[in-house]
Amino acid sequence: MEFEKEFFYDEVRDGFYIPGIMKRLWAADLTVLSEVDKICKKYDIPYYAVGGTLLGAVRDGSFIPWDDDIDIMMLRKDYNRFVEVAVKELSEELLFDSMEISDDWDELKAVVGKTKIGFFPEVLRKYWEYPLKCTIDIFILDELAKTPEEEEYRKQVLEMFSLILLMLRKKGITKLFEEELKKLEDFFHIQFDREKPLKAQLYHVIDHIFQEFNGEGGDWLAIMPFYLAQGICKYPKSAFENGKRIPFCGMQIPIPGDYDTVLKAEFGDYHKKVKAGGGHDYPCIKKQKKELQTLLKGAWDPDYHFSEEDLVRPKIQNFRDMVLFMVESLMSSQKQFFEEYSRGDISSCLLRLSNMQEEAIAFGNSIEQKKGEGTNSVSILEEYCDSLYQVYRTLMELKELNKEGEERGEKNDRERRIEEICFLKDLSPSLQKELHRILKKPSYYLKKLRVALEKDFKRQVVFLPHSAKHFESLRPLVDALINTEDTECKIIPIPYYDKNGDGSPKEIHYEGENFPKEYEIIDYRSYDFAAELPESIVINSPYDEFNPVFSVDARFYSREIKKYTKKLVYIPWFVTDEINPKSEEDGKAFINMEYYVTVPGVFHSDLTIVQSEGMKKAYLAKIEEFAGKAIKKKMEKKISGAGSCLLGEKEGQGSKEVLECFRRFLVKK
Repeated sequence: MEFEKEFFYDEVRDGFYIPGIMKRLWAADLTVLSEVDKICKKYDIPYYAVGGTLLGAVRDGSFIPWDDDIDIMMLRKDYNRFVEVAVKELSEELLFDSMEISDDWDELKAVVGKTKIGFFPEVLRKYWEYPLKCTIDIFILDELAKTPEEEEYRKQVLEMFSLILLMLRKKGITKLFEEELKKLEDFFHIQFDREKPLKAQLYHVIDHIFQEFNGEGGDWLAIMPFYLAQGICKYPKSAFENGKRIPFCGMQIPIPGDYDTVLKAEFGDYHKKVKAGGGHDYPCIKKQKKELQTLLKGAWDPDYHFSEEDLVRPKIQNFRDMVLFMVESLMSSQKQFFEEYSRGDISSCLLRLSNMQEEAIAFGNSIEQKKGEGTNSVSILEEYCDSLYQVYRTLMELKELNKEGEERGEKNDRERRIEEICFLKDLSPSLQKELHRILKKPSYYLKKLRVALEKDFKRQVVFLPHSAKHFESLRPLVDALINTEDTECKIIPIPYYDKNGDGSPKEIHYEGENFPKEYEIIDYRSYDFAAELPESIVINSPYDEFNPVFSVDARFYSREIKKYTKKLVYIPWFVTDEINPKSEEDGKAFINMEYYVTVPGVFHSDLTIVQSEGMKKAYLAKIEEFAGKAIKKKMEKKISGAGSCLLGEKEGQGSKEVLECFRRFLVKK
């Protein structure tokens, strides 16, 4: 059995997020099923997919996205034959357990599976790096009575056992329980061993009652626990005639000939996709993961643990900030120059002009070092310096003219400034006009310089996708930003690697050559993040090391990359169906939000743009569940429900809204 590497990655199907660890469980389950299939083929034992497995096989040729196990069924006579050979035929790492094998088995089904958990290399390789338990359920088909009266009587008998089991489960062994159990023993002429688990003994009796009418020629079969409890899973025998095999995740599995009748008997309108349901806690992974953590005494911890430090934003000032600050500083000096000029302090004006020119020359040199020669900004700075020199020379000439008209003698600074002001006021209107024009010229070039700097030093936005396929979630935003005058986009695909079951790195992948050819793709090794300090970095992989199946290169974890940008933005690579945390049908979807909401990138990012306002509420509900109300409150401003580029031009949620949200955030101080 082989799988493409893409099989194991997180996926959204039918609007439902499937985490990669679930894909590994699926692959492990399929491996167990293949072992069962070999035995059944060898001994000519019929079996059939049932439940969600049958539904997924018929509808999609794969698992139902929200399913987490494999279910098969066998007629009782075929099951008994399987019991006879299973233990000796199964691989040594697999366990078969049932009532026929274990006296203390207390379930009305059998299971085959890998029950040992841990990082055993050979077992991990065989079971697709899945370190936890993986089992398939075998349900048994028994015959119903020929007459409704007989079946009704059996139902009443079984209800008596159900009541006693309910008492045991809720209250344990009490005096009342003992009294009721004694009545049951007397009525059926049976005796339970009080020294052994009573639940298992009760189930063994129930299973015997299930078989009461087998071989008596009835026309109907049922999986008795579901039939008696819910009135489902009752099938005509004819439904199992002419069985066939159909594709299922790369293998062929057997299904009943009349699968339509079988599916309707369990699901009704099985074409309608319903995410709720499931007879056990979803996902089955959680308890086993805790068991493994306990077993390893804390040496293995695959989960992200929130710290308030993750919300801390380092202060970043990039070169663009510095050049814009520098031009503001020059403008401020220009304003002070005019204040000094209006006071008649020509000496201070001349000194300031000299300082401004030195700053401008140094400023121009730093721009050339960064951008090279020939930028518009440097050309304007040169014109600015010429204008400063012209002002300086003009003021010096006026100062000399004033000196020639002064009376000889000692004067203090105050007296000299008064004379200079009077002298300037006495200039002819035409001379004053020309002087004013010369003095204003540096301000003109500074305004022109600011515009040029905005163009020469655009806001740099860096996109860090790891997958060419996931670039689609960013592409419309990239296209829109490329067409703006003040923004420079850089697409830098980053490497990622698969993980072994213990979290250690496996194969490394780089998909830079797979991105659309119309874009300039930058090699991540040639871009100096520390030197560039882009205005914004956009990620769509928020997991850091906490995705159990793959990881991007550690240099590009969100906690690291936020050190090199003013604004880290996370845009999910997917959209799901809307999720209502209070809806039963959305229960599994809300559980799975932990795989993409309570992850580092969401908390390290300055902005997360999700598909809708409704999804923003779901994110915040999951965050509150994970980190508490106070953190939820802090995160409210960091999450936007603007939409997703994957929704295209959908009104109110599409690419336009994402662009507007991103642009507002980009220019926000």
